[in-house]
Amino acid sequence: MSIPVPKTQTLIDNNIARIEGQLNQTTPSNDKAFNKVLATMEGMNDAQLYRFAIEQAAKNLAITANLEGLKILGQEYDVPYNNAEAAVLTITIPGINGTIVPLGTDFVGIPNGELYFSQSAATVAGGIATINIQADQLGVNGNLEVSDTLIIGTQIAGLESTGTVTVIVNLGVEDEATQTYRIRILDKIRSPGGGGNAADYRNWSQEVAGVARAYPYSGLPYGSSLVSTTADRTVYIEAETSIDPDGIAPGVLLDSVRDSITTDPDTGIARQLLGLTNDTLYVESITRLSAFLEIRNLVVEAAIEAQVKSDISDAVDLYLRFIAPFIPGIDPEDERTDTINNPILSSIVNDVVSAAGGTVEAVTFGLSFGSTIPTYTLNPGELIKNGGITYVTI
Repeated sequence: MSIPVPKTQTLIDNNIARIEGQLNQTTPSNDKAFNKVLATMEGMNDAQLYRFAIEQAAKNLAITANLEGLKILGQEYDVPYNNAEAAVLTITIPGINGTIVPLGTDFVGIPNGELYFSQSAATVAGGIATINIQADQLGVNGNLEVSDTLIIGTQIAGLESTGTVTVIVNLGVEDEATQTYRIRILDKIRSPGGGGNAADYRNWSQEVAGVARAYPYSGLPYGSSLVSTTADRTVYIEAETSIDPDGIAPGVLLDSVRDSITTDPDTGIARQLLGLTNDTLYVESITRLSAFLEIRNLVVEAAIEAQVKSDISDAVDLYLRFIAPFIPGIDPEDERTDTINNPILSSIVNDVVSAAGGTVEAVTFGLSFGSTIPTYTLNPGELIKNGGITYVTI
């Protein structure tokens, strides 16, 4: 329920009426009349207090709170905020046995130009120095792939100048997005979990920095030809868009999620129920399908046609990114958004076109260019995006 905020002028008028009622006198029309000045000052102060009160009220609810309010709610529900982390990599550099690579040796990544420093001293053995390095800056810019190369900043005698990434120890991530954090808190409030249920698997997965959303299911991964058992569990992971624009989770993030599901990172206590093992736990990335739209006979003024088409694309992008798999038992039924159909897409397109004073005859979609289907419901682990829009004039 929204809280109405009186206009400043309304507050001023009310204050004048209150003062006049107390004095039993009419305020003079002079702009500098004492009653008017006093009422204006009080009204402006009251307006600020109203805004402050509403801001504080909004912070009490996870669905309306800003980041500051969400962090307070996170403390209450034991959902800590995920701050940015730096990438940590293991690299190898050929050299002469016995050569020492000191702590703090600097390196520069060739693909990204980022600066890294060794976390400890290392000694060349077997012709190879194995070194753990950390990005100087927090965030995704420090991420590299296995087999990427780095150049040593200060040459060391007995050591070659180029190192190669062999292991990604920790994925660099940005500060958690406010909306991602909001969803995690809402998940905890709505489905607190307990006993290793689906809500637990979602919450444990989403504790990992870089995870935007987790979709837990019982059974084998979708499409598997094997026979599922009661012990099989599959969790699909959607990464933050700062890691991958389509939310595809890299292997190192999936490994971190598996570790979070199996073991409490704070206490080291096992989380899986007795009898369940890693052999029956499947942690996989989501897949991102593409929806291809065809819009027939768009009629709009030529001067704004390009802008209207851009607005249509933005609206379709926003809608399709909102579509997500439905998890029975932990997702509210009234918030189910796992089905796409022609009427919904037509409504979205028509809203944009109508606002521009134009018309459109029909909107269809398919999962490949040139195909048409009336409706599609996402399967486990599937998400969807705008694959492109074709405009046809008949």
